[in-house]
Amino acid sequence: MKKYGIFIAYAPTIDLRTEGLGRYLSSFLKAATARGDAHFVILCPSWSRDALAALCIEAEIPRQAHSFLGPDQTPLLYRVYQLLQRRRRIKQRRRRFQTVRDRLYAATFAHAEWLRDRIASTRSFTAMAAFAFYCGSMAIPLAALVLGTRLVKRSRSLTGYWLKQAGRSAWQSVISISRVSPSSLRLKLYEGMLERETALMIQSGNKQSDISAWYTPAAFWPRVADLKAPVLTCVPDVVLAEFPVGFAKLGGVPMQHAYQTVARTIRQGKNFVTYSDHIKRGILVERFGVDPAAIQTIPHAPNDLSRPISIAGFPDNEATARAYAETLLLGAIRKASNQRYASTFSNPKVKFIFYASQFRPSKNVITLLRAYEWLLRKRRMGHKLILTGFSHYESVRVFLREHNLLADVLCVHGLTEPELAACYKMADLAVSPSLSEGGMPFTFTEALSVETPAILADIDVTREIIKDPALREASLFDPYDWQGLGEKMAWAIQNRASLYQLQRRFYDEVLAKRSWANVVEEHLELLDQLAARQMVAAR
Repeated sequence: MKKYGIFIAYAPTIDLRTEGLGRYLSSFLKAATARGDAHFVILCPSWSRDALAALCIEAEIPRQAHSFLGPDQTPLLYRVYQLLQRRRRIKQRRRRFQTVRDRLYAATFAHAEWLRDRIASTRSFTAMAAFAFYCGSMAIPLAALVLGTRLVKRSRSLTGYWLKQAGRSAWQSVISISRVSPSSLRLKLYEGMLERETALMIQSGNKQSDISAWYTPAAFWPRVADLKAPVLTCVPDVVLAEFPVGFAKLGGVPMQHAYQTVARTIRQGKNFVTYSDHIKRGILVERFGVDPAAIQTIPHAPNDLSRPISIAGFPDNEATARAYAETLLLGAIRKASNQRYASTFSNPKVKFIFYASQFRPSKNVITLLRAYEWLLRKRRMGHKLILTGFSHYESVRVFLREHNLLADVLCVHGLTEPELAACYKMADLAVSPSLSEGGMPFTFTEALSVETPAILADIDVTREIIKDPALREASLFDPYDWQGLGEKMAWAIQNRASLYQLQRRFYDEVLAKRSWANVVEEHLELLDQLAARQMVAAR
């Protein structure tokens, strides 16, 4: 049994279960487990351990196939952050309660007005007696509700005013002393916490003499170069270099710092792996001057989502599986940011288009929204659009509000793997307008694995995989032409069956022949070569 290490140092706010890289890592570890001759030690920050453990459990990866290494106790600063986050969630729940209370308060007075009018206009002694009895039974609870509501409102407004004034004064004092902006202060605190955490991680990793080589799945952590055993750094992409203006708008200083971190990791690295030749040549070689001989391209395998929604043992397994997927779909829609609409949504047979991705400048979401709005309003297409990013992403939020799409575009987040599979399964079409990907978009294989066709942006990595002219013509679109995308979506939905058959043939004959076992084997061969090379150099 050989031991290999995986180095991860993500921020506390990142849950890998909702990230594409998390799905990649779980598929990788699951295939490695099936080999039976490799054990992976996951070196990670203390705050990531629970999330990574949950990721492995969700992917049904046996506990004995991997172990965790690194600091056990989270930093005090992170515990304070968690406390503040819990208080924020409590405040949000309190605001929701206040909304319900205010509505109840208004409804109570409306009911009192109705009751007054009925008493004033009744001509029946029996009805008057009934009204009198009803008023008597409801007088005490109604009075308590009104009085309690007024007292709570008054006390909270006074307390809130005092606390706000005190907080504003204290914060201004802190700012005047530190002379830094709040965002810079948070960034500096986070940098200090992460720097100390990674230093402890490196100490723990270097004590493990039986780990032959390390693999890090992203280029965000320059300190990985301090590990004594050889390190293989994966560079999925460097979208910060390809879309600097878009990312700068999200937050100049943090994004600049993130790019500098990636650049430093690449400069300090010696051995690299990518998912596509486009990233190897166009990014690592041309932009960063890395020696091509130090870079290996290992494409990832298809992501099969059929297992989480498969059903067996019923007279009609297909019908039962579809009913199960409909239930999961409604559960996913309940997570939509538009809670007022989603909480009452009950149509499991809704027709929709699906795009599974975080919202980032490179993901080209606004082009998709323009195309969808055109289909909805000009072509009268009755489909909804379901996205998996956060709706508070500024450009998306503004577009949905300005074009009155809050009930047509549902932004769901935090989906489980079965819910994600159900969204793909029940969609009429999956779409990926992304302008940049590290390898073949997961959208394509995830959709086809559950019998849904997909259309993709015509970019380098998709052309690298899809080489047949007929398949390109049917599956790809110009990602800079929103009306062309709209027409492509309309065509794909109208020709759904034939498009799926064409793509499924390619999936079965080409893509499905590559498995995650192949991906793991190629990585382990490369890690073994690095370990052997270092051993020879040491001798």
